[in-house]
Amino acid sequence: MKPILKTVLVALTLSVGSATAQEFPQRPVNLVAPFNAGGGTDLLLRAFAPHFAEALGGDAYVSNMAGGSGTVGAAALSGQKPDGHQLGYWSVTVSTIQPQIKDVPYGLESWTPICSVAASPTVLFTQADSPYQTIEDVVAAAGEKPGKLLYGSSGPGAITHLTAVSAFAGLGIIDQMRHLPFQGSGPALQAMAAGTIQFFGDTELLMTRGDFRPLIVFNKERLASMPDVPTAAEVGIAPPLNELYLWGGLFAPAGLEPEVTQALSDACETAIASDGFQKFASETSTVLDFRNATDFDAFYRSQYESNARLIDAAGL
Repeated sequence: MKPILKTVLVALTLSVGSATAQEFPQRPVNLVAPFNAGGGTDLLLRAFAPHFAEALGGDAYVSNMAGGSGTVGAAALSGQKPDGHQLGYWSVTVSTIQPQIKDVPYGLESWTPICSVAASPTVLFTQADSPYQTIEDVVAAAGEKPGKLLYGSSGPGAITHLTAVSAFAGLGIIDQMRHLPFQGSGPALQAMAAGTIQFFGDTELLMTRGDFRPLIVFNKERLASMPDVPTAAEVGIAPPLNELYLWGGLFAPAGLEPEVTQALSDACETAIASDGFQKFASETSTVLDFRNATDFDAFYRSQYESNARLIDAAGL
């Protein structure tokens, strides 16, 4: 190729790339929630979407793609064109745990991290009218009727599963409990209300959506909103099972143009700081935890490595 022609082609390529970034977004941005409607991820994302759209100067909508403990949606998005119009809200489990325990078509290098949004400690809870007033009651009942008590989850390897496993394995009663997985927290909570399962672990956001009694919280210290609920460490659950946080953030398929990544990250920061989303967080006890694209990329990679140890501890 002649030097002059090569220079012109490079200049045209850079020009087209720059124009694409400047014109973003060119159509509505799809925010994929990898679980059913009604779960914690879905509720948070639907509250976030209008503020994110306003910050972008465009439109954004939420679509649900449930299945495989979140991996169906992530697998589908991993093969999409990295143009910024398809984003997924992946939790810690979808992005860092499922790829290490399942044969899925994505992994550490499949994503361009955009921003982190929230990081909430998980809570193990039961129905408010259940006979289990404390976690000690649960331990006693499990010993008296092994195999009769059921805990639910939104799928094997999901944070809801890890919460229950951490609780019951940490208390030495995991072999006396039975696990019943569902496709999402919404269906699991319906089963709880129907009495099909007795225990579930999720964030406080989900717990406030029903008439539930918290038993333990997986946080460093007691929550101000639930001062009478002991931490996992206080009831004898040892590290690394005593602290669990459901963090989540936006990811695009790998290879996203840096200028578009920055635009999305900036819009995320603006949306999180908006009065409307701050009000949602306050009303639902959602712990917001913003990281920009650069910081979130580093955090995501460190979590991928450290969660390998949690997987071993949980027997997954």
